[in-house]
Amino acid sequence: MKKLSDSELEIMVRLWEAERPLSFDEIYQALDEHQWTASTIRTFLRRIIVKGYIKSEPNGRIKLYSPNVSRDYINRQSQNIINRLYDDSVQNFIAGLYQNNALSKQDLQELKAYLEELLQED
Repeated sequence: MKKLSDSELEIMVRLWEAERPLSFDEIYQALDEHQWTASTIRTFLRRIIVKGYIKSEPNGRIKLYSPNVSRDYINRQSQNIINRLYDDSVQNFIAGLYQNNALSKQDLQELKAYLEELLQED
């Protein structure tokens, strides 16, 4: 499957979160904060369908959109990237993000707190 753009992934996230098929209007409303036009969202939907990540099915006079892949599929793709680019090291991945200014010190503090919380659960 072809890679999703960030914008396409935003739509996928909304579909996964809904846990049910969504109409175009529901997707449009869910993406309100992006202020994308209806035609832009329709273009993204067509691209995602062509890539095989979602399907559309008629439901009366409207189409309903639903995912063809689970969120786990994307998680596995992310793990493959870490494996290939960072020698299967999450530490190298985080270091790369920090060195490229993709993570701030605040982000690292939040990550540290999260990891400490996970370690206390065990």
